[in-house]
Amino acid sequence: MRGLPVITLVFMSAVVFLLAARAGQARPRLDPGVVDEMRRIEFSQIDYNDEAEPYYGYIKGSIPILISAPHGAKHYRAAEGRWKHQDAYTSSLAIVLGRLTGAHVLYVKNKTREDPNNDPGTEYKEALKKIVKESHIRFVLDLHGSSPERTKVDIGIMDDSPSLCSCPTFRGALEEAFAGFVPKVFNQRFAARGDNTITCFARNDLGIEAAQVEINAGYRIVESKTSDFKADPGKVRELIERLRDAVEAINERIKAAS
Repeated sequence: MRGLPVITLVFMSAVVFLLAARAGQARPRLDPGVVDEMRRIEFSQIDYNDEAEPYYGYIKGSIPILISAPHGAKHYRAAEGRWKHQDAYTSSLAIVLGRLTGAHVLYVKNKTREDPNNDPGTEYKEALKKIVKESHIRFVLDLHGSSPERTKVDIGIMDDSPSLCSCPTFRGALEEAFAGFVPKVFNQRFAARGDNTITCFARNDLGIEAAQVEINAGYRIVESKTSDFKADPGKVRELIERLRDAVEAINERIKAAS
């Protein structure tokens, strides 16, 4: 740098500052307290084992996006004739994301004798249909959980081809939000192709775009209510940040199209 005119040094410094500022604006860090908030919600509002009606909760939002968590508590899958364990912390994650982004939130809070995601004609899907119609929802982000040995995140969009994809318009926003997080973000194991998935229901029955997000236990279970498992809080916060960025980017694209 020795010998460069002062005005050049000032200009270069300004460019570096602006680039850093823009990078910070693109992905601002969340307060670490957001992870503690998830834990409080999971322990105080989500009941894995006790039934109640309605078994789901709804929080009205201010943007045309809905975050769904259909497996937040134990549920009975009729097609397999068995009870399935909850996808822990998906409901509390949905609630936190709704608060951060203004998205609508539909989540399971109590044990239910139907599978909101896999059974046809569920109460949950009827509620989803009503919210989509009344609030003019344009996109559904459906949260699920996967085990610790799975990939960090797997986003199911039914198919890679634009004509069969469940979110051709917003695929790029999801890809950008998870850039550098996993080598391949879409359709690794859970492509959400089943006829009764929330993603398929949103695309084929409601005529809107959707994506199913499978999240590794190590990136969502802040502190297990049923075992001694605890995720690294930093990993949980990064996952929240990336999902928040995705929701905000999709909302910006919806506004631009309107």
